[in-house]
Amino acid sequence: KIKWSSYKIDPKKDNVQVFVSIVSTKIPFKGTSKEYIGEDATEIHDAVRSCLQHCCSQLRAHLARRDMDRKHKDRRSILLKYAPDVARSL
Repeated sequence: KIKWSSYKIDPKKDNVQVFVSIVSTKIPFKGTSKEYIGEDATEIHDAVRSCLQHCCSQLRAHLARRDMDRKHKDRRSILLKYAPDVARSL
């Protein structure tokens, strides 16, 4: 399980979908359909989990930067809106 809250992602509110494609002849698939990896392949599970955590970390940084840019833009627009009135009153 991934703790999405540590990456500032709310799975109920945010629509996050993850698709992993692994191609190899050495993977112990669970069935003949080759849709699920067997539980005994812990190295593969750990590697996929590590990669997913790295991607989530990058996503968290991107979302934080986007929110910060949005706040700066909103603050700038409010300041520009009231700047002429403040300048006239001085």
